[in-house]
Amino acid sequence: MTLEVCEKNRIAYYWLSREEKDNVDIQNELKDKYGEWRSKGYKVCTFVSGSGNLVDLTKELLIHNKLIIAKKATEETEREVCNNQQLAEI
Repeated sequence: MTLEVCEKNRIAYYWLSREEKDNVDIQNELKDKYGEWRSKGYKVCTFVSGSGNLVDLTKELLIHNKLIIAKKATEETEREVCNNQQLAEI
């Protein structure tokens, strides 16, 4: 388990290996530590190693995010066109 603290944003990051995520002792220790950090006004974020292929999963995430951004941009453009048409009719 690795701890990384960002003082600027007041976030404590815990990094766990696959083996650590299933360890009951570590999970109990983390619960106590989460409370300690929260009492100091920090947010706690835990990252757990997975079993998937990091490159493939990251690629899928980036493609998904790009599609979401494109969809939002299209919707915004359509709204602007619709608003402009309504103004032209006035």
